[in-house]
Amino acid sequence: MPRGSGFLALSRFFRLSTFARSRDGDRTGDAMFRPDSFAARAAAVALFLLPLGSGAQPAPEEDAVVVTASRIEQRLRDSIPHTTIITAREIRESGAVDLPTLLRREAGFESSQNGGIGTTSSTFLRGAATNQVLVLIDGLRVSSLTTGATALDQLMTDQIERVEVVRGNVSSLYGSGAIGGVIQVFTHRGRGEPRASVDVGVGEQGTHRLLAAYSGASGDTRYSLNLSHYATEGFSAQSPANSLTTNPDRDGYRNLSLSASLAHRFSTEHEAGVRYFSSDGRVEFDNVFAASVNDQHTADARVGALTFYTHNRIAPRWLSRLSYSQGRDQFDGFLNGAVTSGTKTRNTQLSWQNDIALGSDQTATAGFETLHQSVQSTTAYDRSGRDVTALFFGYQGRYGRHALQLNARNEDYSDFGEARTHYAGYGFDLTEQLRFTAASASAFRAPTFNELFFPFGIGNPSLRPERSRSFELGAQYAAGPHLLRVAVFHARITDLINPFPIFNVNNAVIDGVEVSYRGSLAGADVKASLTLQDPIQHTATTHVQLIRRSKAFGSFGIARSFGPWRLGAELLASGRRFDNHIVTFSRVELAPYELFNLTARYQLGKQTELSARLENAFDKQYTLAHGFNTAGRKLSANLSHQF
Repeated sequence: MPRGSGFLALSRFFRLSTFARSRDGDRTGDAMFRPDSFAARAAAVALFLLPLGSGAQPAPEEDAVVVTASRIEQRLRDSIPHTTIITAREIRESGAVDLPTLLRREAGFESSQNGGIGTTSSTFLRGAATNQVLVLIDGLRVSSLTTGATALDQLMTDQIERVEVVRGNVSSLYGSGAIGGVIQVFTHRGRGEPRASVDVGVGEQGTHRLLAAYSGASGDTRYSLNLSHYATEGFSAQSPANSLTTNPDRDGYRNLSLSASLAHRFSTEHEAGVRYFSSDGRVEFDNVFAASVNDQHTADARVGALTFYTHNRIAPRWLSRLSYSQGRDQFDGFLNGAVTSGTKTRNTQLSWQNDIALGSDQTATAGFETLHQSVQSTTAYDRSGRDVTALFFGYQGRYGRHALQLNARNEDYSDFGEARTHYAGYGFDLTEQLRFTAASASAFRAPTFNELFFPFGIGNPSLRPERSRSFELGAQYAAGPHLLRVAVFHARITDLINPFPIFNVNNAVIDGVEVSYRGSLAGADVKASLTLQDPIQHTATTHVQLIRRSKAFGSFGIARSFGPWRLGAELLASGRRFDNHIVTFSRVELAPYELFNLTARYQLGKQTELSARLENAFDKQYTLAHGFNTAGRKLSANLSHQF
């Protein structure tokens, strides 16, 4: 096949499929996300790149090390919970600006956003809601005490070295909120020869980006400093069709982010360090209930984390990890420049973890954590914070072909009492490449201050935590560059908290299967995921699909190098979903969608690289949240140089 013929075939294919959708209408249920439809489009993406050039980048590291799945270091292929890692190389090559965009390619992960970049986003993992998914930055909780959610929309990829995603109930490892799983973000670390780098980017919609970084190691001291700025004029977050007072102007976003780390190894047994992260965003947005079409709505959103830590090998078999951290989540709203609301959460955490090697393949873990969450707000809560004390235990062992992971955690909350959780996982290596896993686990979510103590009689101080029980069966194939993981899961969430009026009433059952693959095929690097699930909410009289969650969604990405070039293509697809109408709050259906993104990189020299990303290449109109617009086709380019 001549070069370029794959791209022509791909363009023709997508034009035809888009034309067919426009004739048939959007109310096609999940038919537009039939497995054969998704597979056909994924195959078309592959046709674009497989004929190009010869030779690919090194295959993904099948022996990559992760820590989030068990709180101790282990090979990715040895983790019993379904875990994936997004490496620094993948982050760089994706061209994604923020974390929500990066995570949309991962199995089990869905997101929605109230407009463009920087606006409020929602996160769904295995059907669990935003405040049922725990987000950590370098091991620290940074969620809001009032909403229970973490501002993922303010986390820029410029400050992220890697991301680990663990799916399923893992509250026994990290506490409240880990019903759907844990997303842990690791900021940059220093290593190797000292070096500086600069990245400059521009794009449509008045977008520009600047990153300056310096990192490395001198003797036993490692350091890293990264400063980035991002700004875009954006697009209107809402359509005037929703309301006569919706402002039709563009809603822009600006962000200034900083990450820094410093670590010193005093000997082979002792190390101490400090890590810092901050992200300050200014976002413009629309309000469907605005008093005037000329109203200007803006908000300042800030996320921060500061951690001091020591790692000490007290004895040959005893490793102690002690850390003291403070996390910040702050949101200030403005109307025409005047303050309308303000909320600031501070999470102060002390953690002491002890890993005891019982043998060459067995490790026991024990530790405790204290967490103080405080809030300052223009809302008059009758309490200013809560205290949490936790004890946790774990065991990781291997007996020939058999692997075992056991975890237990007990937490004591000052406002509602105790919560106990567990995890029991088993792995069996049928062959060196093929592994089967099984797990049973429990999790919970502590009520937020909005749910417990919102004034005017809205809050309900007698709320119980949401609780979940889950079961999972998995199979894994790991050989050479290939890592394929299939997981069948069942989760039941009880005592769901009704948003208004606020009380424990609903239950949910989420059954599903998810598949993730990363590897090398025909000289190209491939990453793919597929999730089929049934996220159903049960009340006394109804059984309905949970809002903004699809029964079928997935992604397919492929990249290949030839000479100084590296080309990539990415397909994202989701079936129909439901949402609440932005004005009437009645239940409405959101149509299926398929998005196609392209990336290209060109090595100008040993230390200079030019890259480009074309998002939504076919300018697809789609909806993630009812009443809110999504980005159309957008081209951006970036020039990076390392000194």
